[in-house]
Amino acid sequence: MSDAVTLSNALAAAVDAIAPAVVRIAGESHRATGLTWGDDLVVAASDTIDEEGAIQVVDTDGRETAAEVAGRDPALGIVVLRAPGLGRARPAAADHAALRIGHLVVAVARPGKSARATFGMIGTLGDAWRTRGGARIDRYIDTSLVLPSEFGGAVIVDAQARLVGLGVPGGRRRRGVIVPATTLERAVGAVLSGKSERRGYLGVATYPARLPQAAGQDRGLLVVDVEDDSPAARAGLALGDVILTMGGEHIEQLSDLFGALADAGAGGAVSAHILRAGKPIDLSITVGTRTQG
Repeated sequence: MSDAVTLSNALAAAVDAIAPAVVRIAGESHRATGLTWGDDLVVAASDTIDEEGAIQVVDTDGRETAAEVAGRDPALGIVVLRAPGLGRARPAAADHAALRIGHLVVAVARPGKSARATFGMIGTLGDAWRTRGGARIDRYIDTSLVLPSEFGGAVIVDAQARLVGLGVPGGRRRRGVIVPATTLERAVGAVLSGKSERRGYLGVATYPARLPQAAGQDRGLLVVDVEDDSPAARAGLALGDVILTMGGEHIEQLSDLFGALADAGAGGAVSAHILRAGKPIDLSITVGTRTQG
């Protein structure tokens, strides 16, 4: 048997193996792909699911199970559905440390009755990074996959059908963002506990500012407004201050600030290092709460 036939058979076997965990989510105004997560849970891209009308999860056998939204992580772009009686397991995760540039990956979706698949190659691997909303993604994974719009998100697996992550549309043209399995694990727990929808709140408006070389970093966030009786105001943050670090992390753009607040958590204390009239000042800020919308 030729190498090409062996590879073709391996990819087909990977699709067959992951297909039971790939479900169709059907509603009055949407259709999307979901990933079963055990305990009657399904994870999907949030911008493809609304909460108007009934939601049905359709599995590989065509069986329909009524579902409801258990919660969302807007910064990450995922929604968690609860479908009592679904009874599907969570697929085994790939070892992210073993992923290599050049490895083949398969995207599987269920836009209709049958599963659909496409494959590509891992083109870039990087460290942890933040989305624009401040969500922390454990590893940067970029592939050559181009997902058709009707996929509505897709389950990404390696050639052995082990879960690499969930494809979330947006961010990089049609290629979207891959949310790794390790990030999904953390995010689903936060969604179910309600923490993901309680965004850390500071109460300031900021603007990126270039800094002199003596500041030790190229940019910071200039405070252009402070809300009355906000966490920032109570901590002493003032108009004209420049935020340099928060929680020990450099703050150079808004996503850095969102990330620092998310890490501290609503009600948590975080240290901030700022410049005020050219002089360094350290503040302790108790993070407030604001529901994400």
